[in-house]
Amino acid sequence: YQRRVHGVLDDYYNPRLQRVILFICSEAECKGVPTKRLFPIQLAQRFQAKIIALEHRYYGASQPFGKDSLSLENLKYLTAEQALEDLAYFMKWVHETPEFNVNQGSRWITIGGSYPGALSAWFRYKYPHLTVGALSSSGVVEPIIDFRKFDEQVRISALKSGEWCFQAIKEISAKVEDTLLHDQQGSVDLRKQFNAHGLTNTEFLWFFADIFVELIQYGHRRELCEAIKTNNHAERLDWLSKNYDRVVGPTDYGTYFLANETYVQEKNSRQWMYQQCSQFGWMQTAPYEEAISARSKLIDLDFFRKVCKQAYGEGVWPDIEEFNQQFGELKLKATNLVLTNGDEDPWKWAGILQSRSKDIHAYEIQCDDCAHCVDLSTPTEADSWSLTWTRIKIAYYFTLWFNGF
Repeated sequence: YQRRVHGVLDDYYNPRLQRVILFICSEAECKGVPTKRLFPIQLAQRFQAKIIALEHRYYGASQPFGKDSLSLENLKYLTAEQALEDLAYFMKWVHETPEFNVNQGSRWITIGGSYPGALSAWFRYKYPHLTVGALSSSGVVEPIIDFRKFDEQVRISALKSGEWCFQAIKEISAKVEDTLLHDQQGSVDLRKQFNAHGLTNTEFLWFFADIFVELIQYGHRRELCEAIKTNNHAERLDWLSKNYDRVVGPTDYGTYFLANETYVQEKNSRQWMYQQCSQFGWMQTAPYEEAISARSKLIDLDFFRKVCKQAYGEGVWPDIEEFNQQFGELKLKATNLVLTNGDEDPWKWAGILQSRSKDIHAYEIQCDDCAHCVDLSTPTEADSWSLTWTRIKIAYYFTLWFNGF
Protein backbone atom coordinates (compact mmCIF):
# COMPACT_ATOMS: atom_id res chain seq x y z
CA TYR A 1 0.00 0.00 0.00
CA GLN A 2 1.07 3.63 -0.34
CA ARG A 3 1.47 6.00 2.56
CA ARG A 4 0.58 9.48 1.45
CA VAL A 5 3.33 12.04 1.12
CA HIS A 6 1.47 15.22 1.99
CA GLY A 7 3.71 18.16 1.39
CA VAL A 8 7.16 18.27 -0.14
CA LEU A 9 8.63 21.73 0.32
CA ASP A 10 11.53 22.38 -2.05
CA ASP A 11 11.54 26.17 -1.81
CA TYR A 12 14.70 26.31 0.27
CA TYR A 13 16.34 23.05 -0.83
CA ASN A 14 19.99 23.15 -1.85
CA PRO A 15 20.72 19.84 -3.67
CA ARG A 16 24.41 20.32 -3.10
CA LEU A 17 23.93 20.11 0.70
CA GLN A 18 21.50 17.13 0.55
CA ARG A 19 19.64 17.96 3.77
CA VAL A 20 16.17 16.56 4.46
CA ILE A 21 13.74 17.18 7.32
CA LEU A 22 11.19 14.37 7.64
CA PHE A 23 8.07 15.69 9.37
CA ILE A 24 6.18 12.76 10.90
CA CYS A 25 2.47 13.48 10.75
CA SER A 26 0.16 12.89 13.68
CA GLU A 27 -2.49 10.26 14.37
CA ALA A 28 -4.89 11.97 11.98
CA GLU A 29 -5.28 12.83 8.31
CA CYS A 30 -2.06 14.56 7.25
CA LYS A 31 -2.35 17.98 5.64
CA GLY A 32 1.34 18.79 5.73
CA VAL A 33 3.08 20.88 8.37
CA PRO A 34 0.23 22.58 10.33
CA THR A 35 -0.22 26.25 9.52
CA LYS A 36 0.09 27.21 13.20
CA ARG A 37 3.30 25.19 13.61
CA LEU A 38 5.70 26.72 11.13
CA PHE A 39 8.93 26.49 13.13
CA PRO A 40 9.92 23.35 11.13
CA ILE A 41 9.50 25.39 7.91
CA GLN A 42 11.78 28.06 9.34
CA LEU A 43 14.35 25.36 10.11
CA ALA A 44 14.14 24.12 6.52
CA GLN A 45 14.71 27.67 5.29
CA ARG A 46 17.65 28.25 7.61
CA PHE A 47 19.42 25.02 6.68
CA GLN A 48 18.44 24.95 2.99
CA ALA A 49 16.72 21.62 3.55
CA LYS A 50 13.91 19.80 1.80
CA ILE A 51 11.00 19.11 4.12
CA ILE A 52 8.72 16.11 3.56
CA ALA A 53 5.54 15.41 5.56
CA LEU A 54 4.52 11.74 5.70
CA GLU A 55 1.14 10.40 6.77
CA HIS A 56 0.93 7.61 9.38
CA ARG A 57 -0.42 4.23 8.34
CA TYR A 58 -4.19 3.76 8.93
CA TYR A 59 -4.84 7.51 9.03
CA GLY A 60 -6.18 9.72 6.28
CA ALA A 61 -5.61 8.16 2.85
CA SER A 62 -2.86 5.78 4.02
CA GLN A 63 -4.97 2.64 4.40
CA PRO A 64 -3.15 -0.72 4.00
CA PHE A 65 -6.37 -2.62 3.27
CA GLY A 66 -8.36 0.12 1.61
CA LYS A 67 -11.86 0.58 3.01
CA ASP A 68 -11.48 -2.66 5.02
CA SER A 69 -8.50 -1.33 6.99
CA LEU A 70 -10.46 -0.61 10.18
CA SER A 71 -11.69 -4.17 10.72
CA LEU A 72 -10.36 -5.75 13.89
CA GLU A 73 -8.51 -8.38 11.84
CA ASN A 74 -6.69 -5.71 9.86
CA LEU A 75 -6.02 -3.28 12.72
CA LYS A 76 -3.43 -5.69 14.14
CA TYR A 77 -0.91 -4.11 11.77
CA LEU A 78 -1.42 -0.70 13.37
CA THR A 79 1.62 -0.67 15.67
CA ALA A 80 4.47 1.66 16.48
CA GLU A 81 6.94 -0.93 15.22
CA GLN A 82 5.24 -1.04 11.83
CA ALA A 83 5.15 2.75 11.69
CA LEU A 84 8.90 2.91 12.31
CA GLU A 85 9.54 0.35 9.58
CA ASP A 86 7.41 2.48 7.27
CA LEU A 87 9.67 5.45 7.93
CA ALA A 88 12.79 3.42 7.13
CA TYR A 89 11.27 2.03 3.94
CA PHE A 90 10.07 5.48 2.91
CA MET A 91 13.57 6.91 3.18
CA LYS A 92 14.88 4.12 0.96
CA TRP A 93 12.12 4.84 -1.56
CA VAL A 94 12.99 8.55 -1.61
CA HIS A 95 16.62 7.70 -2.36
CA GLU A 96 15.53 5.51 -5.26
CA THR A 97 13.06 8.02 -6.71
CA PRO A 98 14.84 10.55 -8.98
CA GLU A 99 12.11 13.18 -8.64
CA PHE A 100 13.13 13.83 -5.03
CA ASN A 101 16.75 14.57 -5.96
CA VAL A 102 17.94 13.05 -2.70
CA ASN A 103 20.91 10.68 -2.84
CA GLN A 104 22.26 7.97 -0.56
CA GLY A 105 24.63 10.42 1.14
CA SER A 106 21.89 12.77 2.24
CA ARG A 107 21.54 13.85 5.87
CA TRP A 108 18.09 13.40 7.46
CA ILE A 109 16.58 14.78 10.66
CA THR A 110 13.14 13.69 11.87
CA ILE A 111 10.66 16.02 13.57
CA GLY A 112 7.52 14.90 15.33
CA GLY A 113 5.17 16.23 17.99
CA SER A 114 3.28 14.22 20.64
CA TYR A 115 2.96 10.58 19.52
CA PRO A 116 4.97 11.38 16.35
CA GLY A 117 7.45 13.00 18.74
CA ALA A 118 7.84 9.60 20.37
CA LEU A 119 8.18 8.01 16.91
CA SER A 120 10.93 10.52 16.11
CA ALA A 121 12.82 9.51 19.28
CA TRP A 122 12.21 5.79 18.80
CA PHE A 123 13.32 5.98 15.16
CA ARG A 124 16.57 7.61 16.25
CA TYR A 125 17.03 4.74 18.74
CA LYS A 126 16.12 1.92 16.36
CA TYR A 127 17.57 3.24 13.09
CA PRO A 128 20.50 5.49 14.13
CA HIS A 129 22.25 4.87 10.80
CA LEU A 130 19.43 6.45 8.77
CA THR A 131 19.32 9.90 10.37
CA VAL A 132 21.81 12.34 11.87
CA GLY A 133 19.45 13.55 14.59
CA ALA A 134 15.88 13.92 15.81
CA LEU A 135 13.59 16.49 17.43
CA SER A 136 10.94 15.01 19.71
CA SER A 137 8.46 17.73 20.67
CA SER A 138 6.25 16.65 23.60
CA GLY A 139 7.35 13.13 22.76
CA VAL A 140 5.37 10.61 24.83
CA VAL A 141 8.11 7.98 25.00
CA GLU A 142 6.74 6.17 28.07
CA PRO A 143 3.55 4.12 27.68
CA ILE A 144 1.64 4.20 30.99
CA ILE A 145 -1.55 2.28 31.67
CA ASP A 146 -2.92 4.20 34.67
CA PHE A 147 -1.97 7.78 33.81
CA ARG A 148 -3.08 9.59 36.99
CA LYS A 149 -0.31 12.16 36.74
CA PHE A 150 -2.07 13.61 33.72
CA ASP A 151 -4.92 15.11 35.74
CA GLU A 152 -2.56 16.10 38.53
CA GLN A 153 -0.80 18.34 36.00
CA VAL A 154 -4.14 19.76 34.83
CA ARG A 155 -4.62 21.03 38.38
CA ILE A 156 -1.06 22.41 38.61
CA SER A 157 -1.50 24.23 35.30
CA ALA A 158 -4.89 25.66 36.30
CA LEU A 159 -3.33 26.95 39.54
CA LYS A 160 -1.22 29.35 37.45
CA SER A 161 -4.46 31.30 37.02
CA GLY A 162 -5.39 30.76 40.67
CA GLU A 163 -6.87 28.18 43.00
CA TRP A 164 -10.29 29.49 42.06
CA CYS A 165 -9.88 28.24 38.49
CA PHE A 166 -9.31 24.64 39.50
CA GLN A 167 -12.12 24.84 42.04
CA ALA A 168 -14.41 26.10 39.28
CA ILE A 169 -13.49 23.12 37.10
CA LYS A 170 -14.23 20.78 40.02
CA GLU A 171 -17.55 22.47 40.73
CA ILE A 172 -18.70 22.36 37.09
CA SER A 173 -17.69 18.70 36.74
CA ALA A 174 -19.45 17.69 39.96
CA LYS A 175 -22.68 19.42 38.96
CA VAL A 176 -22.63 17.79 35.51
CA GLU A 177 -22.10 14.35 37.07
CA ASP A 178 -24.94 14.94 39.51
CA THR A 179 -27.22 15.97 36.65
CA LEU A 180 -26.36 12.91 34.58
CA LEU A 181 -26.94 10.49 37.44
CA HIS A 182 -29.96 12.05 39.16
CA ASP A 183 -31.83 14.32 36.75
CA GLN A 184 -33.30 12.50 33.76
CA GLN A 185 -34.50 15.59 31.90
CA GLY A 186 -31.34 17.48 32.77
CA SER A 187 -29.31 14.59 31.39
CA VAL A 188 -31.22 14.76 28.10
CA ASP A 189 -30.72 18.54 27.94
CA LEU A 190 -26.96 18.20 28.58
CA ARG A 191 -26.54 15.71 25.76
CA LYS A 192 -28.47 17.99 23.43
CA GLN A 193 -26.41 21.02 24.45
CA PHE A 194 -23.14 19.22 23.71
CA ASN A 195 -24.42 17.23 20.72
CA ALA A 196 -23.53 14.01 22.57
CA HIS A 197 -26.68 11.94 22.13
CA GLY A 198 -24.86 8.66 21.54
CA LEU A 199 -22.86 8.63 24.78
CA THR A 200 -23.66 6.76 27.98
CA ASN A 201 -23.45 8.69 31.25
CA THR A 202 -19.90 7.52 31.93
CA GLU A 203 -18.80 8.16 28.36
CA PHE A 204 -20.20 11.68 28.62
CA LEU A 205 -18.18 12.24 31.81
CA TRP A 206 -15.06 11.03 29.97
CA PHE A 207 -15.78 13.44 27.11
CA PHE A 208 -16.65 16.32 29.45
CA ALA A 209 -13.44 15.95 31.49
CA ASP A 210 -11.42 16.15 28.31
CA ILE A 211 -12.91 19.52 27.38
CA PHE A 212 -10.98 21.08 30.28
CA VAL A 213 -7.97 18.84 29.74
CA GLU A 214 -7.57 19.60 26.06
CA LEU A 215 -8.17 23.33 26.39
CA ILE A 216 -5.31 23.47 28.89
CA GLN A 217 -3.20 21.00 26.93
CA TYR A 218 -3.44 23.09 23.76
CA GLY A 219 -2.61 26.42 25.33
CA HIS A 220 -6.01 27.92 26.24
CA ARG A 221 -5.68 27.81 30.02
CA ARG A 222 -5.99 31.55 30.58
CA GLU A 223 -8.98 31.83 28.25
CA LEU A 224 -10.71 28.87 29.91
CA CYS A 225 -10.19 30.17 33.42
CA GLU A 226 -11.44 33.62 32.49
CA ALA A 227 -14.55 32.14 30.86
CA ILE A 228 -15.55 30.08 33.91
CA LYS A 229 -14.83 32.85 36.42
CA THR A 230 -18.56 33.52 36.65
CA ASN A 231 -20.45 31.65 39.37
CA ASN A 232 -23.39 31.10 37.03
CA HIS A 233 -23.43 27.41 36.11
CA ALA A 234 -25.60 27.93 33.04
CA GLU A 235 -23.22 30.59 31.69
CA ARG A 236 -20.27 28.30 32.27
CA LEU A 237 -21.95 25.44 30.40
CA ASP A 238 -22.96 27.78 27.61
CA TRP A 239 -19.35 28.83 27.01
CA LEU A 240 -18.09 25.25 27.17
CA SER A 241 -20.77 24.04 24.76
CA LYS A 242 -19.76 26.73 22.26
CA ASN A 243 -16.02 26.05 22.52
CA TYR A 244 -15.52 22.31 23.11
CA ASP A 245 -15.37 21.51 19.41
CA ARG A 246 -12.11 23.46 19.11
CA VAL A 247 -10.38 20.56 20.85
CA VAL A 248 -12.67 17.50 21.20
CA GLY A 249 -15.67 15.80 19.63
CA PRO A 250 -18.22 13.59 21.41
CA THR A 251 -18.03 10.80 18.81
CA ASP A 252 -14.42 10.17 19.88
CA TYR A 253 -15.67 8.99 23.27
CA GLY A 254 -18.53 6.59 22.60
CA THR A 255 -17.92 2.87 22.19
CA TYR A 256 -20.80 2.85 19.71
CA PHE A 257 -18.68 5.07 17.46
CA LEU A 258 -15.31 3.51 18.32
CA ALA A 259 -16.60 0.05 17.33
CA ASN A 260 -17.69 1.29 13.89
CA GLU A 261 -15.38 -0.22 11.23
CA THR A 262 -16.59 2.07 8.45
CA TYR A 263 -13.72 3.99 6.87
CA VAL A 264 -14.06 7.78 6.69
CA GLN A 265 -10.90 9.57 5.61
CA GLU A 266 -11.03 12.41 8.11
CA LYS A 267 -11.94 10.20 11.10
CA ASN A 268 -9.26 8.91 13.44
CA SER A 269 -10.85 8.00 16.79
CA ARG A 270 -11.17 4.22 16.18
CA GLN A 271 -7.53 3.98 15.11
CA TRP A 272 -6.09 6.09 17.92
CA MET A 273 -8.07 4.43 20.68
CA TYR A 274 -6.99 1.07 19.28
CA GLN A 275 -3.36 2.13 19.65
CA GLN A 276 -4.02 3.12 23.25
CA CYS A 277 -5.88 -0.10 24.00
CA SER A 278 -3.34 -2.37 22.28
CA GLN A 279 0.04 -0.74 22.99
CA PHE A 280 0.27 2.52 24.89
CA GLY A 281 -2.38 2.83 27.60
CA TRP A 282 -2.30 6.49 28.70
CA MET A 283 -5.69 5.92 30.32
CA GLN A 284 -6.42 9.20 32.08
CA THR A 285 -7.99 8.31 35.40
CA ALA A 286 -8.82 10.45 38.42
CA PRO A 287 -6.03 11.04 40.98
CA TYR A 288 -6.55 9.23 44.29
CA GLU A 289 -6.72 12.45 46.34
CA GLU A 290 -10.13 14.06 46.05
CA ALA A 291 -8.67 17.53 46.57
CA ILE A 292 -6.58 17.38 43.39
CA SER A 293 -9.09 15.59 41.18
CA ALA A 294 -11.73 17.12 38.92
CA ARG A 295 -12.44 13.97 36.90
CA SER A 296 -15.26 11.63 37.87
CA LYS A 297 -14.18 8.58 39.87
CA LEU A 298 -16.29 6.56 37.43
CA ILE A 299 -13.52 7.07 34.84
CA ASP A 300 -11.26 4.33 36.17
CA LEU A 301 -9.31 1.44 34.67
CA ASP A 302 -12.35 -0.83 34.73
CA PHE A 303 -14.17 1.71 32.59
CA PHE A 304 -11.33 1.78 30.05
CA ARG A 305 -11.12 -2.02 29.99
CA LYS A 306 -14.80 -2.06 29.04
CA VAL A 307 -14.23 0.56 26.35
CA CYS A 308 -11.41 -1.49 24.83
CA LYS A 309 -13.40 -4.71 25.02
CA GLN A 310 -16.58 -3.25 23.54
CA ALA A 311 -14.74 -1.46 20.73
CA TYR A 312 -12.11 -4.10 19.84
CA GLY A 313 -13.09 -7.39 21.43
CA GLU A 314 -11.74 -9.62 24.17
CA GLY A 315 -8.06 -9.47 25.08
CA VAL A 316 -7.13 -6.09 23.59
CA TRP A 317 -5.15 -4.45 26.38
CA PRO A 318 -1.61 -3.07 26.35
CA ASP A 319 1.44 -4.99 27.53
CA ILE A 320 3.49 -1.93 28.34
CA GLU A 321 6.24 -3.92 30.07
CA GLU A 322 7.08 -5.64 26.81
CA PHE A 323 6.94 -2.39 24.87
CA ASN A 324 9.04 -0.46 27.38
CA GLN A 325 11.59 -3.26 27.47
CA GLN A 326 11.94 -2.92 23.72
CA PHE A 327 12.19 0.88 23.54
CA GLY A 328 13.50 1.84 26.97
CA GLU A 329 10.75 4.31 28.06
CA LEU A 330 12.37 7.10 30.13
CA LYS A 331 15.70 5.26 30.01
CA LEU A 332 15.73 5.48 26.21
CA LYS A 333 19.27 5.48 24.87
CA ALA A 334 19.95 7.37 21.68
CA THR A 335 22.34 9.95 20.26
CA ASN A 336 21.69 13.35 18.72
CA LEU A 337 18.23 13.65 20.23
CA VAL A 338 16.47 16.79 21.47
CA LEU A 339 13.27 16.43 23.53
CA THR A 340 11.08 19.40 24.42
CA ASN A 341 8.02 19.83 26.65
CA GLY A 342 5.81 22.73 27.71
CA ASP A 343 5.58 23.17 31.47
CA GLU A 344 1.73 23.29 31.45
CA ASP A 345 1.33 20.22 29.24
CA PRO A 346 -0.07 17.16 31.11
CA TRP A 347 1.58 14.85 28.55
CA LYS A 348 5.04 15.87 29.74
CA TRP A 349 4.83 13.16 32.43
CA ALA A 350 5.12 10.54 29.67
CA GLY A 351 8.23 12.26 28.34
CA ILE A 352 11.85 12.86 29.23
CA LEU A 353 12.24 16.13 31.17
CA GLN A 354 15.93 16.12 32.04
CA SER A 355 19.00 15.85 29.84
CA ARG A 356 21.02 12.69 30.14
CA SER A 357 24.62 12.85 28.95
CA LYS A 358 25.85 14.70 25.87
CA ASP A 359 23.59 12.68 23.59
CA ILE A 360 20.08 13.44 24.89
CA HIS A 361 19.12 17.08 25.40
CA ALA A 362 15.83 17.81 27.20
CA TYR A 363 14.17 21.21 27.63
CA GLU A 364 11.09 22.02 29.70
CA ILE A 365 9.77 25.31 28.36
CA GLN A 366 8.36 27.90 30.77
CA CYS A 367 5.64 30.27 29.57
CA ASP A 368 1.99 31.19 29.99
CA ASP A 369 -0.20 28.69 28.14
CA CYS A 370 2.96 26.68 27.51
CA ALA A 371 1.25 23.89 25.71
CA HIS A 372 1.65 20.62 23.86
CA CYS A 373 4.33 20.91 21.12
CA VAL A 374 4.65 24.63 21.84
CA ASP A 375 8.16 24.83 20.34
CA LEU A 376 6.85 23.79 16.91
CA SER A 377 4.42 26.72 16.83
CA THR A 378 5.16 29.71 14.62
CA PRO A 379 7.53 32.03 16.54
CA THR A 380 6.21 35.46 17.56
CA GLU A 381 7.63 38.48 19.37
CA ALA A 382 5.40 37.65 22.36
CA ASP A 383 7.14 34.30 23.00
CA SER A 384 8.83 33.86 26.37
CA TRP A 385 12.60 33.83 26.62
CA SER A 386 12.47 30.16 27.66
CA LEU A 387 10.64 29.27 24.44
CA THR A 388 12.92 31.41 22.30
CA TRP A 389 16.01 29.95 23.95
CA THR A 390 14.78 26.40 23.35
CA ARG A 391 14.37 27.13 19.64
CA ILE A 392 17.88 28.62 19.57
CA LYS A 393 19.24 25.39 21.07
CA ILE A 394 17.27 23.27 18.57
CA ALA A 395 18.80 25.25 15.70
CA TYR A 396 22.24 24.89 17.30
CA TYR A 397 21.98 21.11 17.38
CA PHE A 398 20.61 21.01 13.83
CA THR A 399 23.70 22.95 12.78
CA LEU A 400 25.96 20.37 14.42
CA TRP A 401 24.08 17.39 13.01
CA PHE A 402 23.72 18.66 9.45
CA ASN A 403 27.41 19.51 9.41
CA GLY A 404 28.50 16.14 10.72
CA PHE A 405 29.64 17.07 14.21
